[in-house]
Amino acid sequence: MKKNITVAVTGLNAIDNPGPGIPVIRGLCDSKFFKPRIIGLAYENLEPGIYMKELVDKTYQIPYPSAGTENLMQRIEYIHSVEKINVLIPNFDAELYTFMKSEKRLAEIGINGKR
Repeated sequence: MKKNITVAVTGLNAIDNPGPGIPVIRGLCDSKFFKPRIIGLAYENLEPGIYMKELVDKTYQIPYPSAGTENLMQRIEYIHSVEKINVLIPNFDAELYTFMKSEKRLAEIGINGKR
């Protein structure tokens, strides 16, 4: 029996210069070990991945990393309070510093891959 897991994924733009979020989601959905519930994290309301209902269960808009760590983390904390995220997968280089810097804070609220 597969475990249920909630995974938040960024990079939902699937245009000429696609973000890697959609291929990551497809890989997650192919897992033999868990059944993911996918939470899409989008920067723009026209990112095509938002509208791929067969892949993304729910989508939230988040601020760009340039808006500051605190703004992004407040939004992530709100989304987590609603969706109970187990794992967050950032897919853009510009996001990595902010999420790495926030690793302890994410773990404290339960976004750490543990169930």
